[in-house]
Amino acid sequence: MSKRLRYGKGKGSIEITGTMKKMLEDAIREVAPLTLHIIETELDDRIDFAKKNWNVRYGQPVTKASGETYIKKETSKRSIDKFESGIRIIQGGKAIEGFFRNMAPYAYNIKAADYSKRENGSPSTVATGKLVADVTMWEPAKANVDKIVKKLADAYIMEQKKVK
Repeated sequence: MSKRLRYGKGKGSIEITGTMKKMLEDAIREVAPLTLHIIETELDDRIDFAKKNWNVRYGQPVTKASGETYIKKETSKRSIDKFESGIRIIQGGKAIEGFFRNMAPYAYNIKAADYSKRENGSPSTVATGKLVADVTMWEPAKANVDKIVKKLADAYIMEQKKVK
Protein backbone atom coordinates (compact mmCIF):
# COMPACT_ATOMS: atom_id res chain seq x y z
CA MET A 1 0.00 0.00 0.00
CA SER A 2 1.03 3.58 0.36
CA LYS A 3 4.04 4.65 2.29
CA ARG A 4 1.97 6.79 4.66
CA LEU A 5 -1.57 6.60 5.93
CA ARG A 6 -3.09 9.67 7.56
CA TYR A 7 -6.46 10.59 9.00
CA GLY A 8 -7.58 14.14 8.30
CA LYS A 9 -5.89 17.04 6.55
CA GLY A 10 -3.43 19.73 7.51
CA LYS A 11 -2.06 20.37 10.98
CA GLY A 12 -4.94 18.49 12.61
CA SER A 13 -4.21 15.24 10.79
CA ILE A 14 -2.68 12.19 12.41
CA GLU A 15 -0.31 9.52 11.12
CA ILE A 16 -1.70 5.99 11.35
CA THR A 17 0.93 3.33 12.02
CA GLY A 18 1.35 -0.23 13.26
CA THR A 19 -1.49 -2.72 13.39
CA MET A 20 -4.12 0.01 12.91
CA LYS A 21 -2.47 0.96 9.61
CA LYS A 22 -2.48 -2.65 8.42
CA MET A 23 -6.12 -3.08 9.42
CA LEU A 24 -7.23 0.09 7.61
CA GLU A 25 -5.13 -0.72 4.54
CA ASP A 26 -6.73 -4.16 4.34
CA ALA A 27 -10.21 -2.68 4.76
CA ILE A 28 -9.66 -0.07 2.03
CA ARG A 29 -8.15 -2.68 -0.27
CA GLU A 30 -11.17 -4.96 0.33
CA VAL A 31 -13.75 -2.23 -0.28
CA ALA A 32 -12.14 -0.34 -3.18
CA PRO A 33 -9.18 -2.27 -4.63
CA LEU A 34 -9.32 -0.69 -8.10
CA THR A 35 -9.66 2.82 -6.71
CA LEU A 36 -6.70 2.30 -4.41
CA HIS A 37 -4.62 0.82 -7.23
CA ILE A 38 -5.37 3.80 -9.50
CA ILE A 39 -4.47 6.33 -6.80
CA GLU A 40 -1.22 4.53 -5.89
CA THR A 41 -0.18 4.10 -9.52
CA GLU A 42 -0.86 7.75 -10.29
CA LEU A 43 1.11 8.89 -7.24
CA ASP A 44 4.06 6.71 -8.25
CA ASP A 45 3.92 8.13 -11.79
CA ARG A 46 3.80 11.72 -10.48
CA ILE A 47 6.80 11.16 -8.21
CA ASP A 48 8.78 9.40 -10.96
CA PHE A 49 8.13 12.31 -13.33
CA ALA A 50 9.08 14.90 -10.70
CA LYS A 51 12.31 13.06 -9.81
CA LYS A 52 13.24 12.67 -13.46
CA ASN A 53 12.89 16.43 -14.04
CA TRP A 54 13.98 17.73 -10.61
CA ASN A 55 16.97 20.07 -10.56
CA VAL A 56 19.97 19.30 -8.35
CA ARG A 57 22.98 21.44 -7.50
CA TYR A 58 26.03 20.84 -9.66
CA GLY A 59 27.79 24.15 -9.64
CA GLN A 60 27.35 27.73 -10.69
CA PRO A 61 29.44 29.23 -13.50
CA VAL A 62 31.29 32.30 -12.28
CA THR A 63 33.16 34.76 -14.48
CA LYS A 64 36.11 36.64 -13.00
CA ALA A 65 36.87 40.26 -13.85
CA SER A 66 39.63 38.95 -16.12
CA GLY A 67 37.00 37.11 -18.20
CA GLU A 68 38.01 33.66 -16.99
CA THR A 69 35.07 31.39 -16.21
CA TYR A 70 35.06 28.57 -13.68
CA ILE A 71 32.46 26.40 -11.94
CA LYS A 72 31.84 27.17 -8.28
CA LYS A 73 30.98 23.74 -6.90
CA GLU A 74 27.89 23.49 -4.71
CA THR A 75 26.84 20.55 -2.59
CA SER A 76 23.32 19.28 -3.17
CA LYS A 77 21.08 18.93 -0.12
CA ARG A 78 19.35 16.06 -1.97
CA SER A 79 15.78 17.36 -2.03
CA ILE A 80 15.33 14.90 -4.90
CA ASP A 81 15.42 12.10 -2.30
CA LYS A 82 12.78 13.67 -0.05
CA PHE A 83 9.58 12.83 -1.92
CA GLU A 84 6.84 11.00 -0.07
CA SER A 85 3.33 9.89 -0.88
CA GLY A 86 0.41 8.39 0.92
CA ILE A 87 -3.32 8.07 1.37
CA ARG A 88 -5.48 10.32 3.55
CA ILE A 89 -8.78 9.27 5.06
CA ILE A 90 -10.96 12.39 4.98
CA GLN A 91 -14.54 13.55 5.55
CA GLY A 92 -14.86 11.49 8.70
CA GLY A 93 -13.88 8.28 6.91
CA LYS A 94 -16.24 8.72 3.95
CA ALA A 95 -13.50 9.40 1.40
CA ILE A 96 -9.86 8.81 0.64
CA GLU A 97 -7.38 10.90 -1.30
CA GLY A 98 -3.82 10.43 -2.42
CA PHE A 99 -1.09 12.94 -1.70
CA PHE A 100 2.51 13.47 -2.66
CA ARG A 101 4.99 16.10 -1.59
CA ASN A 102 8.63 16.93 -1.22
CA MET A 103 9.55 17.12 2.46
CA ALA A 104 12.58 19.38 2.01
CA PRO A 105 11.59 22.65 3.72
CA TYR A 106 13.03 24.69 0.85
CA ALA A 107 11.68 22.52 -1.99
CA TYR A 108 8.90 24.86 -3.11
CA ASN A 109 11.29 27.81 -3.40
CA ILE A 110 13.77 26.16 -5.79
CA LYS A 111 13.91 28.18 -9.00
CA ALA A 112 15.54 27.03 -12.20
CA ALA A 113 18.58 28.94 -13.41
CA ASP A 114 20.05 28.94 -16.90
CA TYR A 115 22.80 26.61 -15.64
CA SER A 116 20.46 24.22 -13.75
CA LYS A 117 20.86 20.50 -14.35
CA ARG A 118 18.92 17.36 -13.57
CA GLU A 119 20.41 14.52 -11.54
CA ASN A 120 21.65 12.73 -14.65
CA GLY A 121 23.62 15.84 -15.64
CA SER A 122 21.39 16.84 -18.54
CA PRO A 123 20.05 20.39 -18.82
CA SER A 124 16.95 21.31 -16.85
CA THR A 125 13.55 20.89 -18.47
CA VAL A 126 12.28 23.75 -16.29
CA ALA A 127 12.41 27.23 -17.81
CA THR A 128 14.73 29.75 -16.18
CA GLY A 129 13.06 31.55 -13.28
CA LYS A 130 10.22 29.04 -12.89
CA LEU A 131 9.60 27.17 -9.64
CA VAL A 132 10.77 23.58 -10.04
CA ALA A 133 7.98 22.16 -7.84
CA ASP A 134 5.28 23.90 -9.90
CA VAL A 135 6.62 22.63 -13.20
CA THR A 136 7.54 19.09 -12.14
CA MET A 137 4.82 18.31 -9.60
CA TRP A 138 1.72 20.48 -9.74
CA GLU A 139 1.32 21.36 -13.41
CA PRO A 140 1.52 17.69 -14.56
CA ALA A 141 -0.85 16.65 -11.76
CA LYS A 142 -3.39 19.31 -12.78
CA ALA A 143 -3.09 18.32 -16.44
CA ASN A 144 -4.05 14.71 -15.63
CA VAL A 145 -7.10 15.41 -13.45
CA ASP A 146 -9.69 14.58 -16.13
CA LYS A 147 -7.95 11.32 -17.02
CA ILE A 148 -7.78 10.28 -13.35
CA VAL A 149 -11.42 11.19 -12.72
CA LYS A 150 -12.46 9.02 -15.68
CA LYS A 151 -10.35 6.10 -14.42
CA LEU A 152 -11.77 6.46 -10.91
CA ALA A 153 -15.35 6.69 -12.20
CA ASP A 154 -14.85 3.54 -14.29
CA ALA A 155 -13.31 1.76 -11.28
CA TYR A 156 -16.21 2.83 -9.07
CA ILE A 157 -18.72 1.45 -11.59
CA MET A 158 -16.81 -1.85 -11.83
CA GLU A 159 -16.61 -2.14 -8.03
CA GLN A 160 -20.34 -1.42 -7.67
CA LYS A 161 -21.17 -4.14 -10.21
CA LYS A 162 -19.32 -6.64 -8.00
CA VAL A 163 -21.51 -5.71 -5.01
CA LYS A 164 -24.76 -6.79 -6.72
